[in-house]
Amino acid sequence: MSWPAVSWDRVGSISSAALREADAEAESTFGIEPVQLMEVAGWQVARFVDAFVDGVQGKRVSVVAGSGNNGGDALVAARFLLQRGAIVNASIVAPRDAASLAGRHAVTIRRLGIPIADAPEGIDASADVLVDGLFGTGIRLPLRDPSPGLIAAVNATGRPIVAIDVPSGMDADTGVGADAAVRAAATVTLVAPKAGLARALNAGRVFVADIGMPLALFGAEREMLAALYRLGDLVELVPLS
Repeated sequence: MSWPAVSWDRVGSISSAALREADAEAESTFGIEPVQLMEVAGWQVARFVDAFVDGVQGKRVSVVAGSGNNGGDALVAARFLLQRGAIVNASIVAPRDAASLAGRHAVTIRRLGIPIADAPEGIDASADVLVDGLFGTGIRLPLRDPSPGLIAAVNATGRPIVAIDVPSGMDADTGVGADAAVRAAATVTLVAPKAGLARALNAGRVFVADIGMPLALFGAEREMLAALYRLGDLVELVPLS
């Protein structure tokens, strides 16, 4: 399947700090809670994975989820992939707070019958595709144990990987850590381009997904995002020449 595409040199980027501020303002100004955005993010990832592998029905999908919001996005995607006929399992870093968004979504997929194991157990080397939802834009480098081992276990499968927002282990703003990060075939980055992805070979093909964050939150970047979203709700950023 092909998607609308635009060159990296025609778009700007938005920093992780600015996106965190937008998240907070989305809730305080518009009443848009993180769980609402997470539902759309997970749906976008699931529909992308479905198209990327030419249909997930009957195929094995291994979802690897951290304990934060990136993991929550992955667990929502697991639910939608199950709906589309995939054979889904989840390997998770159990959240400390069962009431967190990731914790709540873990309860949901367990009740749906999706097998869950504590990461790195359950990372399926026979899967047709893996979904990387271990770590998002909030990571602090260098990573501490057991994080490097989890990333190594994902990469060791040798299977195609779709990363959510940014390949786990790399800094979204600078690309630092890319050499030791998840090696993705594709990255579905949420809301806006991140500068660190522009030349990150481990990100694979990079796509920006609109998840419904109001454009009014973005000031100078508003017009850039508006133009991007007019192309489609999932747009590929093609490499700089």
